Amino acid sequence: MGERIVFTIAAASALSFGVMVISLKEPFRATVALIGTLLSVAVLFLLLSAPFVAAIQVIVYAGAIVVLFLFVIAYLGERPIAEIGDRLGRYQVFAWLAVIGLTIQGVIVLATTQLPGVRSDPKTVGDIGSPEAIGRSFIDTYIVPFEATSLALLVAAVGA
Repeated sequence: MGERIVFTIAAASALSFGVMVISLKEPFRATVALIGTLLSVAVLFLLLSAPFVAAIQVIVYAGAIVVLFLFVIAYLGERPIAEIGDRLGRYQVFAWLAVIGLTIQGVIVLATTQLPGVRSDPKTVGDIGSPEAIGRSFIDTYIVPFEATSLALLVAAVGA
């Protein structure tokens, strides 16, 4: 029961921080909301018994990437927001109708789902998030895509 409470809090905070990221006008506050989103996702990874992925989420994304964003925001300084007319303002009613429709559809799907773990205890998950399991999957199963990705990142870094 405690896991469901933590999951509900972490999922709700991830969604609310995500909405704040795209709705806040000040870039610094949006970046701080991004940190909240990434930390909430790390909690979700911990609930999935993937502590290594949760640690990487916090160290790499919430640590390094967001610090880079903050550095760029501080370097560029505060710039005034250009006041241009809202060309899509007349379609705002349709957007809100779509949001309300998708919300109702999501509630209906969640209320009528038969997926295991929604109304009963979820099945136990094997060893999928430990550093050993991740290393084994990189070396055994996904060696070619892993090396191709590393080569593409190397080419991109040299090209940049």
